Amino acid sequence: MLYPKSIGLGVAISGILISGLAQAQVPYEQAQAECQSIAQQQASASSSSSQQPYAGGRARGAAAGAMAGAAKAKSKTNQYGNVSDELAEEYTRNQMQEAAKMGVAAGASKQRQQRRQDQQQGASNDAYNQAFNACMASKGFGW
Repeated sequence: MLYPKSIGLGVAISGILISGLAQAQVPYEQAQAECQSIAQQQASASSSSSQQPYAGGRARGAAAGAMAGAAKAKSKTNQYGNVSDELAEEYTRNQMQEAAKMGVAAGASKQRQQRRQDQQQGASNDAYNQAFNACMASKGFGW
């Protein structure tokens, strides 16, 4: 049989436990917010870089350029119906070569740009994680 006093006592103890847990969350949330701010500042000031190999930009650019050159040449030779097949093939080959050269330069440039962006992002993420973990550990919330 349950007595009203025992039910009231159980509810009071539960309330104390719940409020204690809620109060314990406040320091953690405050530490987390403070550490996030510190980590963001340190990550933005970080200038370390990662070493990641990049390859294929020139080849992809050359292939794309060659295809574009072939399409351009085909379009041009179709405009002039009286062009011999040999002349059309030579023109197509020249257009493909010129466009492939431009594609190599564009592909290399895009590859360099992507490498720089990836290095900046990777370094920033690493710096943020290190700073955040160190800050949380110093506040007694280490991982």
